[in-house]
Amino acid sequence: MTGVPPVERGAPIIIDGRALTHPTAAGRGIGRWVTTLVRSLHVVGEEPVVLADGAAGVTEWKRTLPSVDARPLDRSSVRTVVAEASAEAPWFVATQLMLHPVALDPVPVTVTEAGLPVAAVMYDVIPQRYPSRYLVNPAARRQSELRSALARTVDLMLAISGFSALTARHELALGGIPIVDIGSAVEPAFRVDTRVVRARPGDVVVIGGADERKNIPRLLRAWVQVPAEVRSRRRLVVVAGVDRETHLRWNHQVVHLGIEDSVLLAGGVPESELIDLLQRAELSIFPSTEEGFGLPVVEAAACGCPVICARGSSLDQVAGDPEMQFDPYDIMSMAQSIESAVVDDDHRSHLEASARRIAETWTPPALGSRIVDALRVEHRSMCARPVRLPERRVAVGAETADRAREIADGLGEPVHALFVAGDDLAARGSGEGSFEPPLRPVGMFGRDVAADEFDRVVLDDRADDESMTGRRRRLVENAP
Repeated sequence: MTGVPPVERGAPIIIDGRALTHPTAAGRGIGRWVTTLVRSLHVVGEEPVVLADGAAGVTEWKRTLPSVDARPLDRSSVRTVVAEASAEAPWFVATQLMLHPVALDPVPVTVTEAGLPVAAVMYDVIPQRYPSRYLVNPAARRQSELRSALARTVDLMLAISGFSALTARHELALGGIPIVDIGSAVEPAFRVDTRVVRARPGDVVVIGGADERKNIPRLLRAWVQVPAEVRSRRRLVVVAGVDRETHLRWNHQVVHLGIEDSVLLAGGVPESELIDLLQRAELSIFPSTEEGFGLPVVEAAACGCPVICARGSSLDQVAGDPEMQFDPYDIMSMAQSIESAVVDDDHRSHLEASARRIAETWTPPALGSRIVDALRVEHRSMCARPVRLPERRVAVGAETADRAREIADGLGEPVHALFVAGDDLAARGSGEGSFEPPLRPVGMFGRDVAADEFDRVVLDDRADDESMTGRRRRLVENAP
């Protein structure tokens, strides 16, 4: 699939690109997926507008995809896109709804004010499916509840697999909100290198993680059940960036099982090293018991590596071949699947053919086409709503309400919010007296005020550097 039938493009698709520079998502997971999303839209002829996290975010997007139209996420950027749009309302694709911890504003304030239709990307609802494992902490439970409530406010869900779509509708009580299965795609860096000779026997590469569902301890036990003469000429390479405690626990298991001579706990490796491993490996294994998609299966296949994976969840759709799957809870099933993949030439030929099919299925053109079809064809009617240009909003902050009003009176333009220090706020009470709009704590800047809530923020330049206003002023001045 290289594209959908031509349709009138109309307003650009707006992508939330902040995950690319997010402290925990950047360079992996959601950060990588959003890069793939934007690349996929470019491949099918779209010119999405990417809203990044400030100037630093724009720079990072330009470094990653030089041709991208990246702009800082602020009121001016959204206002410009809306003003330039045709009669259609631009779609906003919310990519951070399922990010943990949940973003301050997965659907930015300005997007809501403009009345844009919102399509949210649904990766998985694994925490909601297993609350006794993932939502034990009260803060985690509250995060999950907030995420679920936010999910019920969007116009459309873009799920990365049929399994993700099915479980999200149930766990988040999405009611009549439409959900489209758009799948995923592999980055172009994962590809066959014809200069590389794949070793046989060679490395058996496992992509995993510390999470219990990644199933690494059970796989280590399965490796013991592979015949010794098969194991002796091969190395099980476990690629997983895990904490020290998990690494020590796995290492203890390896020693206890007596397989230290044929197992390498490689930890996390750079993408370039992972690609090199997969291009040279004899086999790749993905034993996870549940995934929203299961990208490591596709990445291995794209590198030309025969791959076997667990049965169930989204992996049935991604693999599309029961002969390359095993029961992830059955050690002997896993061991037999590994043995057959490396010693049975006929079965191996079948796995190689399956890998080629997988690589040809989950591509950027196919992903881009499915997204365009969902937004521009199947649900285009949602863009017929009227849009509004977000008004210009200005905020003033000072240690006292009187000083904030003094600054506001001298600006020569309407002020929409006054932020004052906590002591003065407590003494006056929010909204008391002649102060309009209501007062808010100045300490919210840099923490609880979304980047696109105001066009201009003026913080008292007379305030002492060590006062709350002074500290917030330095944060705003030093923001990327």
